[in-house]
Order: sequence, then C-alpha cells, then structure tokens
Amino acid sequence: MDERIDLLDERGEKTGQIVWKSEAHRAGLWHRCFHCWIFSPQTEYGGPYLFVQRRASGKETWSDRLDVTVGGHLGAGEEPLDGLREIEEELGLKVTPDELMPLGTRRAELQIPAGTDREVQHVFLLVRALTPDDLCLQEEEVAAVVSLNLADVEALCGGAKVRVEEWADGERRSAEISLADFVPGEDDYLLRAARAVRTVLAGGLPGAVF
Repeated sequence: MDERIDLLDERGEKTGQIVWKSEAHRAGLWHRCFHCWIFSPQTEYGGPYLFVQRRASGKETWSDRLDVTVGGHLGAGEEPLDGLREIEEELGLKVTPDELMPLGTRRAELQIPAGTDREVQHVFLLVRALTPDDLCLQEEEVAAVVSLNLADVEALCGGAKVRVEEWADGERRSAEISLADFVPGEDDYLLRAARAVRTVLAGGLPGAVF
C-alpha cells in the first residue's frame, strides 16, 4: 500500500518534503521506518527466544524471507513511537510506549525491484512471552512468526542451519532455516539484536546498539 512519507537528508534529518513511498523507492530517497524486535524470556515452552517474521508470499519486496519481528514505514508527520500501530496490525498485539526499549537508529540501503530502498530505521526491543494463540497475523504482511532459540543465533550467523518453530494460525510447525533465508544486510542486524537481548536478560539496559 502506498502512503505519504517524510523525506530525509544524508544525515537523517527531515527535509520538509513529503512524497509517496513508491516515489522514494524509485528515486532512492532516504525515509524513516519503525522496527521492533520481540523476545521471550524462558517459559514453559523453553527459550529464551528471539522472534522473527516470515514475510507474506504476496509482498512486493523480499517475499517469504525472514525479517525483524515487526517493521513498517512512518507516515508523514509521524514520530517513531507512532510505529506502535504496526505491532497490532501485523501481529495483533497491543503494546504501550513504556514497554519499548530504544536500540537506536539503523541505516539500510537495499536494491529492490522498484529501485533503491534507503531507510533510517528507529529500532526498539520488546519483552513479551508469546504463544501461537497470542497472535493474529495480518495475512497480507506476515505469513508466520518464527521462534528462534537465542542460543542458536551465533551459530546461525556463522553459517549453520538451525531448527526453529514457525507459528501461524495458532499452530506450530518445525522448520530448518539459514542466514540466507533472511532479508539481506551487511551489519549483522540479527546478531546485534540478540546481543541486546542478552544484555536485558543479564539485568542491564541495552542502550543504543545501532
């Protein structure tokens, strides 16, 4: 779905210009997004887990790939925490601003079929113990939520294949994934998110890791 978004300069500051998202992608213009990683501490289901989403097969970019738990564009005039709506829209979870831990901003540039996607991503962390029954996935956006054991992240990022559970429609199914299944990136995004989770589990605050 196209939407009006704020354009940014090379420093990530608003230029005052507003364009359609499709135009920003076509021309390779910088714009803002909201990202949220969700992790679950150890529960009766095991863990701790870091959750990632499997993008819907009908998505224009990176269909069926694994990605940050929740992500979406910020509309014109919106602030980073306005992205909270993405968590409810994509996963059906209600979250308040005070539950989010800011991890900083990440710059990402990727070639996509429509052009070049240049994003400044406002990244947050959310602690939430989840089960498949807690989720109501937005069919057009999310095919499944993948429960990735935190202990497997280092091996995964090192090139190994790991076993995970994919949750969809209230059901669990086992799957094997590798780093090649994720939306590409060159900054160890998944690994840095996992390290922020470990800091929280140790009783600390993750601070800005991007």
